[in-house]
Amino acid sequence: MSLAPVDVREVVSEVVAGVDGATSNGHRFVLDLPDEPLAAQADGEKLRQILAALVDNAIKFSPDGGKVTLSARQTNDGIEVRVEDEGVGIAPSEQERIFRKFYRGPLASAGTGVGLFIAQGLVLAMGGRIFVDSQEGKGSRFTFELPLASGPSAIQEQRPRV
Repeated sequence: MSLAPVDVREVVSEVVAGVDGATSNGHRFVLDLPDEPLAAQADGEKLRQILAALVDNAIKFSPDGGKVTLSARQTNDGIEVRVEDEGVGIAPSEQERIFRKFYRGPLASAGTGVGLFIAQGLVLAMGGRIFVDSQEGKGSRFTFELPLASGPSAIQEQRPRV
């Protein structure tokens, strides 16, 4: 894990841009991001991995398409990132188990059951936390929080000069 100031907005945008038409399964992606940098103390590659897993699940468990919203904002405690879908949702009895290694819910048709386990481990390793809010038949909202970096100027200092 290599922690440094990372602009969460850029990583969210890159992950969504990387979803190709064949795998998007008719989904619409909405980005709700502020204009100013969101400086988290994070590992940029691990952050991409977390977001890719959450977006992949949003697509997989919304088989009829729909909207997938990715949002990020600064809170008093850090940077909060959300991935919301309009899919099948997760039963309350399943929500406490979805972050377990090799756990695959009753609606899982593919996958190994490690995506959310790995995502949770990476978020925790970066000093954050992750949780889910979901209703069956109405979709899911995964939220994770990461610590603040020293400030937006720290991000600008990391960018290569042209």
